[in-house]
Amino acid sequence: MNTTKLGLGLVLAGALSLGTAFSQDAQAAEYKPKAVVKSLVEVPLAGVDGKTVIIKHFTLPAGFVGGKHFHPGPVFVYVLEGTLTVETDSGTLKVSAGEVYQEIPRMVMRATNISASEPVKIVVFQVGETGKPMMIKAK
Repeated sequence: MNTTKLGLGLVLAGALSLGTAFSQDAQAAEYKPKAVVKSLVEVPLAGVDGKTVIIKHFTLPAGFVGGKHFHPGPVFVYVLEGTLTVETDSGTLKVSAGEVYQEIPRMVMRATNISASEPVKIVVFQVGETGKPMMIKAK
């Protein structure tokens, strides 16, 4: 009887280990790389009460897919390297290195890097109300 319990325990342990391995492989296949963000500036906008300027540098790895969101204030994106793909309800726009993209306030969008091998590097300039979110998640 103890041999039966030991055998059953070994079979169960093996099945759990195999299930965990398959689960980890499935999770790895679903992994989406995350953006690397470096804050460069966050200061009050001189001469304009209640407004803040934020400037950030983003590196979007190959295959990056951002979340849908919008900005309540003006945003300007300068592409340093690669090609940024911007998806909106109005269509898809590609912005290449050396180009500037101006986002329309409150327009829902998603930034992606469709390259399979190269990162996209951008600098984002945005203005918003001091103390309020500069980016809002959308459905």
